[in-house]
Amino acid sequence: MIFRSKPESINRQAADWLARLHADDRSVHDEADFRAWLGADPSRARAFEKASGIWDAVGGLRDDPRPAPPVQREQTSRRAVLAGGAGLILTCGLGLGWRHAHAGVYQTDLGEQRRFRLEDSTRIMLDTSTRVRFTADASRRLLTLTSGRVDIEIARDARPFVIEAGDTSAVMQSGRLDLRRDEHAVAITAIQGSASVQSVRARTVLAAGNRIAMEPGRNDRLDRPEIDDLLAWQSGRLAFRDETVAQAVAEMNRYTSRELVVSDPNAAEMRLSGVYRVGDPEGFARSLAILLPVAIAEEPGRIRISADHR
Repeated sequence: MIFRSKPESINRQAADWLARLHADDRSVHDEADFRAWLGADPSRARAFEKASGIWDAVGGLRDDPRPAPPVQREQTSRRAVLAGGAGLILTCGLGLGWRHAHAGVYQTDLGEQRRFRLEDSTRIMLDTSTRVRFTADASRRLLTLTSGRVDIEIARDARPFVIEAGDTSAVMQSGRLDLRRDEHAVAITAIQGSASVQSVRARTVLAAGNRIAMEPGRNDRLDRPEIDDLLAWQSGRLAFRDETVAQAVAEMNRYTSRELVVSDPNAAEMRLSGVYRVGDPEGFARSLAILLPVAIAEEPGRIRISADHR
């Protein structure tokens, strides 16, 4: 277990609140909870102002996320989606309706996200560089994930809904799953309902709130992730909690052709927490320079990150 100092804990909470209040699904309950959190400790207001300053410094959303009248809140919510990241395409959340595809194949390009409604009324959201195929017959519904990440809201139906990703499969009647495939590594999280997951090693009943990670040469791993962090990608954000710079850079690079490169192990092992816009490597690099002792060098086609030894 990692024990953190009170200031670090408050700074993390402030960053979480900043992201929550900028999210497209922000509610009046979130605003009330935020007021309660803010008023419980004077140091929280200072931490929130600091987090807001960093957000603005790196080109984040410039709307004041604190509670506003209903009309303003709706406008802010729309801007929050639109500002999801340079080069990121968020469709359907902007009143464009659900997309359809031909021949059962649904896919996205680098830095693109899309929502689709399948023929059985199941809703899926595809992350960057994702490809799935959906088929259905009288006995079952089948979705195959070739690569990338997909959020699946499974419509209730008499037929079971089967998901395949390489050597892994999952069966669910209805509910919601987050499914990710990176080459041979697969992770499945049950958001709502439970699923029966079959890996090369064992069959597992995955309860709501749990995640199973499967990879060749390693035992299957079960955990309970922070669901809000897990789903942050759907509003154009990535949430990091005490992760290394190397891990964060690998995630950020999934959304952009301008690569972030960590050029030395000292910088790679530094740790960070926070919420960042996808598709904006420049903003991410500027934030690292504010938060950590690193130097940033912009080069054609990439941004180099190294430890600052001054």
